[in-house]
Amino acid sequence: MSLKHTIIFILLFYPMLLEAQDNTVNREIETIIESAVENLEAGADAAYILETLEELAENPVNINSADFSELSEIPFLNEIQIHNLLKYRKEYGHIYSIYEITAVGGFSTSTAKKIEPFIFFGKEDKVPGQAPGLLKYGRHELFLRSMTVMQDPSGYLPRSDSTIPFEGNKYRYYTRYRFTSDDKISAGFTAEKDPGETFFKGSNKYGFDFYSAHLSFKICSLIEKVIIGDYTVKAGQGLVIWHGFSTGKSAGIQNNSKTGQGINPYTSTDENRFFRGVATRLKKGKTTFDLFFSDKKNDANIDSDSTNFFFTSLQSSGYHRTQNEVADKNSVDDLNAGMYGSVRFTNLRIGATLLFRKFDLPFYPAGQIYNIYRLRGNSNFVAGGDYFFCKNKFQLFGEAAMSKSKGMAFLQGALANLHDQLQFSLLFRHYDKKYNSLWASAFSEATSVRDETGLYAGIHLLPAKFVTMTAFSDLFRSEWIGYTTAAPSEGYDLQIQADFHISKKTDFYIRYKTKKKDKKQNDGMKNINSDEQFKKTRLHFQCCPAKILTLKTRLEHVAYLRSDTENGWMALQDIQLSLRKIPLNISARLAWFNTESYNTRIYAYENDLLYTFSIPAYYDNGLRSYINLKYKLSKKIEFWLKVANTTIRHAESMGSGYNEIAGNKKSEVKFQMRLKI
Repeated sequence: MSLKHTIIFILLFYPMLLEAQDNTVNREIETIIESAVENLEAGADAAYILETLEELAENPVNINSADFSELSEIPFLNEIQIHNLLKYRKEYGHIYSIYEITAVGGFSTSTAKKIEPFIFFGKEDKVPGQAPGLLKYGRHELFLRSMTVMQDPSGYLPRSDSTIPFEGNKYRYYTRYRFTSDDKISAGFTAEKDPGETFFKGSNKYGFDFYSAHLSFKICSLIEKVIIGDYTVKAGQGLVIWHGFSTGKSAGIQNNSKTGQGINPYTSTDENRFFRGVATRLKKGKTTFDLFFSDKKNDANIDSDSTNFFFTSLQSSGYHRTQNEVADKNSVDDLNAGMYGSVRFTNLRIGATLLFRKFDLPFYPAGQIYNIYRLRGNSNFVAGGDYFFCKNKFQLFGEAAMSKSKGMAFLQGALANLHDQLQFSLLFRHYDKKYNSLWASAFSEATSVRDETGLYAGIHLLPAKFVTMTAFSDLFRSEWIGYTTAAPSEGYDLQIQADFHISKKTDFYIRYKTKKKDKKQNDGMKNINSDEQFKKTRLHFQCCPAKILTLKTRLEHVAYLRSDTENGWMALQDIQLSLRKIPLNISARLAWFNTESYNTRIYAYENDLLYTFSIPAYYDNGLRSYINLKYKLSKKIEFWLKVANTTIRHAESMGSGYNEIAGNKKSEVKFQMRLKI
């Protein structure tokens, strides 16, 4: 655009810009999400993270009336912070501002800023307790979404024998309805068809490929919650069972301990990590029991020998596009039953988790040496005990568990608020190679909670008024062979970050991270372990010249060291703009990247449709651009439209297998509508 056109544009829209709405909430959500998914490639569930945060922003927690359970739904608060907040409220009454929260023990200015978009202050408007009142004051929400890639991947094109690999079209369809009324009733359904899956024909004669529904209600003070349908369970520190959002390894040392939330309705689109059945929460005083029963079909790879059928692995992609994928769909019955109970005292909480799991077919993993100690057979039983203790400026937390195979897992953590400007954290874990709990999601380097011993140390320091220093180190080792290793292995992970709060409108941070671990390599005769190391450096600058305008600039470098050194670079510029007279939000990006291989790929969070997530891997040599529009037609109707394009220089094709696209361009279009009543 020429300078003349730019000036004309500014003159025309400047009055609107002056009256635009504050975009603080969106900026804070984006910052938190990007921080939380630093280890996305290690298995973090981004969809859960995004949905949790944006639902909290839509329905903030009343800081002056919320109980322990409601406050624990805020992912950035640990138990000592919640305990101190409730104690402060009891002693001093209502809290009136975000500034007052910083006077509560364990709450720094940065923590208060993190939770600000998800809380509100004041007296709560109580919803009448009778059914007519609950229905009258309830909220209805309907989502419709579609997205596609403009080019035709090879999976949609005829092969030499005239057959087409994918059964369905290349569009993703999604719809979700939910009704909520206070904390007493929640009901809704979710339906989704992935690209390549059929719709009202073939293997999906009844429409969508995936359906989910739930009904949750409160009966009385004793029976606090009953859920029928789909739900999740989060217990202890995650050694036995933990569905959904789980903060990983990061410099946010206050988030290393988990706050077990028990049972909650499930509304996401992951087709595997949830339960389907019935669950209830019983509460008497400071004692809580969550009881649950689930019986659902899971995708699995079925095999057989001369006498029996069995499965070799559970599928997690959720795709049912080809004949083989459709054959694996719902092929194993998965029964789960268990409980999570906890008792709270003044400074102590203790809990216990029991989980029984049974398949209708035996589970026999592939006969590789790294699978020797994995779960085998039809059933598994896991039991664990956890605790949380806080006193003054110190907290201790931990969990120990044992599986049917007699393998044990142990986790112990500590957090010390030594000073308002200094916090220190330690966490030790040891997971036996024989420990098996497929629903576990605890603090770890690997994606599974087994065969790992590690020690994490983190520090949070405020050396000057406008400077925040965070750092962590993690040492880890495994005593058995893994899928990517040829022998027992070890490694370390180190990160240091300095944040500079130059002004209320300008922030800058610099981050350095290095990770080194063993990975198998063939020396010509046999597989051996050799060092694999990543070194990542990031410079990030963010300014808000007006409440409606945010500018972000980032430069990032990745070095991959093995037999040779490979390098990758990325530079991006983001613009986010919100208008009021025209109720339009605009987010746009232009990113340049140049990496020597996929080893030096760089991840960067992208602004996307509400409740959707995008953090693509930038690799090769090219450009990535997108524009994301949100238009609010009225208080009840909103629209989103995102158009994105990736161009790789000198490439003849992009992707691989059935996702391969001819040419050097990949264009994506996404559309979404939300109706609120």
